Amino acid sequence: MTQFSAAPQAIGYLYQTRYALYLILSSPDELELSIEGLDDVVFEENGFPQELLQLKHHVTPASLTDSSSELWKTIRIWSTNLRDSKISLPDITLSLVTTAIAPDDSIAALLRPGNDRQPKLAAQRLLDIANTSTNSSLVLAFQAYTDLSSSQQEMLVSSIQILDASPNISDTADKIKGRLKFAVRREHLEGLYERLEGWWYNKMVRHLSKESTELITAYEIHDKIREIAEQFAPDALPIDYLELEPPVAPDPVSDNRQFVLQLKAISVNNRRIEKAILDYYRAFEQRSRWAREELLIGDELERYERKLVDEWERYCLALQDDLQLDVEVATEEDCRKFGISVYQWIDQAARIPIRPRVTEEYVMRGSYHMLADRKPPTVWWHPQFLKRLEQILAV
Repeated sequence: MTQFSAAPQAIGYLYQTRYALYLILSSPDELELSIEGLDDVVFEENGFPQELLQLKHHVTPASLTDSSSELWKTIRIWSTNLRDSKISLPDITLSLVTTAIAPDDSIAALLRPGNDRQPKLAAQRLLDIANTSTNSSLVLAFQAYTDLSSSQQEMLVSSIQILDASPNISDTADKIKGRLKFAVRREHLEGLYERLEGWWYNKMVRHLSKESTELITAYEIHDKIREIAEQFAPDALPIDYLELEPPVAPDPVSDNRQFVLQLKAISVNNRRIEKAILDYYRAFEQRSRWAREELLIGDELERYERKLVDEWERYCLALQDDLQLDVEVATEEDCRKFGISVYQWIDQAARIPIRPRVTEEYVMRGSYHMLADRKPPTVWWHPQFLKRLEQILAV
């Protein structure tokens, strides 16, 4: 890491988001949470702030001394909010959550939760430092505190709790998993955690970019946990890639993969081919993740593919009977119409889930395209496609 690295700052933002998830999992259901409002994290109830939290993460060991910038910059924020009547004390708890450690004889140690708190002494010691310190970088923080009346200073410090030696960003992940361990079987805990945190980060991005102004409730988090946990039931599988986009936009014109050539052979329009490419990509990524996480049982995927092929064969044979089509002598137009009918069935009508509750169509559609892409293909739409392919390979 160079002196210009932004890694510590980036970790700080990630820590803030992850710790907020841990906090809301540890809070009463009726509390609501916001990020980067009055403070790093704010808990509200019935529209009134209940707790403001400053979150500080250190990548190396740190000490929360009486003159630390971390302590005084936090004091400055809260002092300014009190002066400007943005917070109402003593109705709000002001919490500094930090991975730094407060020395036993420090001001911060006097403000830890518990019976040993001494807020009056802490307020006086803060005032002494503000009046005597020569640290020019903290002048504005000292001034914000001394601008308060003595009663305001005491009220402010009485509302502060210092939660030092808090879990770091890695330990916080373990704390969250501890909250989730009863939601799923042990072997699915990591999968539940990854999906919950992924959803949470996306929600935080929307929240911070003001796409959503609603507060986040603990009820919503618990509902999401149940929703994800249900996907690990014996008759279900997690669906992770419903809106996934490939790194390069689909281009039916230049794409020469076999499953795309199959669609071109029956004159499927380019917009539908783009949809097919998306289904292929999403199904490939989904099946790969199921395999990595060992969510499939034995040869379940192979059995599913055999079922897809069997259903395709049954539909093709029935369609041949209905149309009285002799594939060997059929005209190109008849073959194209036949292929369109087969593909229409797969794209619009067929419902063949790998498990009963896995109902997202991209899994089945994409799996069919993967079968159509094999060398040689296991399924095809144009009834003479395999014969043509054999002729091309022979040449």
